[in-house]
Amino acid sequence: MFRNASLLMVLACFPVAGLAVPDATGAVTSTPAPDISADAAMSARLNYNLGFELFEKTQAAEKQAATLTGAKAKAAHQQALDGYAQARLRFEEAAKADPNVKEAWNLIGYTSRRLGDYERSLAAYDKALALNPTYPEAIEYRAEAYLALNRLDDVKTAYLALFAAAPEQAAVLLASMRSWVAERRRAPAGVSAADLDAFAAWVEERAGVAQQTAALRHDTAAVRPWN
Repeated sequence: MFRNASLLMVLACFPVAGLAVPDATGAVTSTPAPDISADAAMSARLNYNLGFELFEKTQAAEKQAATLTGAKAKAAHQQALDGYAQARLRFEEAAKADPNVKEAWNLIGYTSRRLGDYERSLAAYDKALALNPTYPEAIEYRAEAYLALNRLDDVKTAYLALFAAAPEQAAVLLASMRSWVAERRRAPAGVSAADLDAFAAWVEERAGVAQQTAALRHDTAAVRPWN
């Protein structure tokens, strides 16, 4: 909704908080932070964009840290958690300023899920989807939380909704479901072998349907009218 291009426009309107600058005598003084608390729309925009910047940086650092091991991996993981926590604070401020910003609720859900706070995550996704019931990113992200909680019927419902309306997001969830099956094969985490096998079979069945549908779409796109 807001993204970083808007952030530059917003920041350009205000002095930087706590910026140290010399006065006429050469002494260093500090410019106070702008008070935008009375402007809900501006506060929501600024906090969302600052949160999104933290969110993107955290995701990028997490990808770079994927190859680390041992103490370095542990430190990188903690750094990622700290980054998501800081981003969530900004998204929460954005949602507080303007409760109708569905993107803020969506990313409160995402960051809370990454922090292991599933109750808070699901509540935030519900708020995003109350604002837009067909919001594909929120549907997919919430399904990721359902996967972590082994709520497989809810995951199936989410996938079918995405497959019908947002194939790209459905493909993301399909990859996550396959990863979940592989992970539960190693560590069941309370999922019975029968339930795991049944869900794995369902996932592969849906993967086959998705592949057939993709091929059909490709063939249809290749058809040209006779002129």
